Amino acid sequence: MNILITAAATAQAYHLQRLLNTDDSIYLADYEELPQVVLKDRKFLKIPSGNSPSFAHLLLTVCLDNGIEKVFPLRSEEVLALAEARQLFDEYGIKLMVPDKSEISSLLNKGLKGKIIIKDDKDQDDLPDRGVFLKDDLSSEFQLFTVS
Repeated sequence: MNILITAAATAQAYHLQRLLNTDDSIYLADYEELPQVVLKDRKFLKIPSGNSPSFAHLLLTVCLDNGIEKVFPLRSEEVLALAEARQLFDEYGIKLMVPDKSEISSLLNKGLKGKIIIKDDKDQDDLPDRGVFLKDDLSSEFQLFTVS
């Protein structure tokens, strides 16, 4: 399986890559330019900014061109744009690791610190159906794992 993680210019992307601990092919992507030393031995894709009105459609093209089957967006503007396009990506067999758009506003920027949980199905905990979350051990509150 080919996996795409956005926000390649941030430490969170590499942290998530290590957490996935998979033999799958992982592509890192960003709209920012990266130094060659960072890209050494890594697959990098250039993507548009999540604020672009056509972000979801352009990312879909990148995914189809590269055989991407799962996408982990790490910038909040990417999460918001892709939540609107979940059904479209699902129709092409690409799983967007973002919760349903109705749940996103309550999951952003709570300032929590805690354990990272990757959720890929509906039958786990009290978390939304899919996404990457930070779960506070003391309060059991959670938020989306994003770079912004």
